[in-house]
Amino acid sequence: MAEEFSGKVTFVGVSNNDTVEAGKEYRDEFDVPYPLAHAPEVWDLFDVPYQPVTIVLGPTGKEELRVDGPITYEELREVLEGLTSS
Repeated sequence: MAEEFSGKVTFVGVSNNDTVEAGKEYRDEFDVPYPLAHAPEVWDLFDVPYQPVTIVLGPTGKEELRVDGPITYEELREVLEGLTSS
């Protein structure tokens, strides 16, 4: 999906469970096409008590969507199409 919406949306993966080295290994093994960060402070910034959480920010930085828990490919795709179609 990151490749499909390239140029319209920026994806960033954030983890506070893995080490930085484990994140790099994951990125390389699975050829992740977006940046991965190890930043527990990000979870504090967005008041995230647990993962997974998907937060979609609009062009102005306003939170457009927040899903606490898993999100399906189809659900996320529908949201991104709505945000990028205008």
